[in-house]
Amino acid sequence: MKPEAQGILLEIPEQPAPAPLPPVVGVVPAAKPKLKPIDREQGLLRPVIVEELVAPDHKCRAIWDLTGQLDLSRFYQKIKSQEGKAGSPAWNPQLLLSVWLYAYSEQINSAREVARLMEYEPGLMWLSGLGEVNYHKLSEFRAEYPEELKRLMAELLGSLSQEGFVKLECVAHDGTKIQAQAGSDTFRRGTTLEKEIAKARRIVEELDRQPENGPAENPRREAARQRVAHERSERMKQAAEELEKIRAGKDSEKERAEARVSLTEPEARIMKHGNDGGMAPSYNVQISVDAEQKIIVGIELTQSSSDSGSLQPAMEQVKETMGRYPDQVVADGGYTNQASITEMSASPMEFYGSLAEPEVRQAASMKAAGIDPAFGPSAFQVQAESKTLQCPAGKIMEYVRQSKKGDITYWQYQAEGKDCRECAYQIQCCPRPEQGRLVSIRMTENAEVAAFRKKMKTETAQQIYKKRGPVAEFPNAWIKDKLGIRKFRLRGMAKAGTEALWGAITYNVQQWIRLSWLPKRRAAATGATATA
Repeated sequence: MKPEAQGILLEIPEQPAPAPLPPVVGVVPAAKPKLKPIDREQGLLRPVIVEELVAPDHKCRAIWDLTGQLDLSRFYQKIKSQEGKAGSPAWNPQLLLSVWLYAYSEQINSAREVARLMEYEPGLMWLSGLGEVNYHKLSEFRAEYPEELKRLMAELLGSLSQEGFVKLECVAHDGTKIQAQAGSDTFRRGTTLEKEIAKARRIVEELDRQPENGPAENPRREAARQRVAHERSERMKQAAEELEKIRAGKDSEKERAEARVSLTEPEARIMKHGNDGGMAPSYNVQISVDAEQKIIVGIELTQSSSDSGSLQPAMEQVKETMGRYPDQVVADGGYTNQASITEMSASPMEFYGSLAEPEVRQAASMKAAGIDPAFGPSAFQVQAESKTLQCPAGKIMEYVRQSKKGDITYWQYQAEGKDCRECAYQIQCCPRPEQGRLVSIRMTENAEVAAFRKKMKTETAQQIYKKRGPVAEFPNAWIKDKLGIRKFRLRGMAKAGTEALWGAITYNVQQWIRLSWLPKRRAAATGATATA
């Protein structure tokens, strides 16, 4: 290509700009929308009228009204600050009590979170009158008044009883597992615990000897270190005591050797949770609920993952709180055993529970072992004179021992392994013939248990037992889902029990608002409107 032609091509644009279109006659072009700007850099001052922060029927007003009606004199007795004397004024216990009841009702169980929300959450702002309580004070108040809270619980239940919402005609009882503050990784065996005890003792001795070397540079810090060291030493001693309790409940030497205890919360126990089947350090929270309006009338903690021995103590607590026993008590199979049936039959309470039939248990056991139903215990003949058992093939089985499964006593007989291996019925009767077939024959049942079993077969008893699920399980779900208490914030059985009591009182307060406070308020508003 010639140089002149190349220069001409370079001057031609690759894609010339399109010519503007002529405006359409009679059409006005669309205007750009005008929007308000958002300026997040600016500040704003506006007046706050506390009374207008919440609606007239807001639950924080109900909580304040209720705490104003309760007897808080025992809370005031512990206040050291007095009028006319030096010192800062104390926070009103009515305020602190109301704050915690409101916080739990909003699923807030952290003292730090409550203190933070008091800066802007309307309900907390209204309760405190725009004041802000330090989280240390909130945390101390929650843990320091267990006996006072029990009295408040009883007083609130008395008020609900007077209004007809608690009748004690029927009480349903159930338990639920709530995690402890301790983690699963804090559990140690005995050998490790002994080392920790020695280490804690050595640290305490070293700190106690330091004053001999002269005054500390920072007395406050040194005092705090000594306090922490002594607390750890005491906790290790408690862990050793709790480990002995755990070992005492084990059956074999191997289980006792493998027993573990938490170094941070020795009273916690590893328990299985029914919702997901997981294992975690927990407490078993026992809750008694009045069937009339599903009001909690009793709550306590146990260290046992089993519910079997918790029914009678729970009813004693109900009596202590309410002044009398309930007329009827309903509980599930975890509480229905010979001991509880015997104890309840000796009391003025009528007990209804779920008691599995022995035949059902035997059928499940045989199915698990692969035994044909035709070769159940009923197919074997008891030879009373010789105290032996004759199997369907005619072989004699010797008596070996007496056993107890649940509340039923059995005599056990065992065949020779040789007889079972050579038997024509071996596959159906004894799938594992190495040691021979073992058969358990049920003996006469305890008279009280037999009477209880007969009673539970009646239509009336079955109708009463059907109340258990809707009544007993409702507060359990509420405490976990509505109040957010799935894991205790406080360590130790006593403090965790106090927190469980906070949850029960909060639940009952919410039922009082629903049943009493709101209807009365609406009736008063309707009456005022009609008068006007």
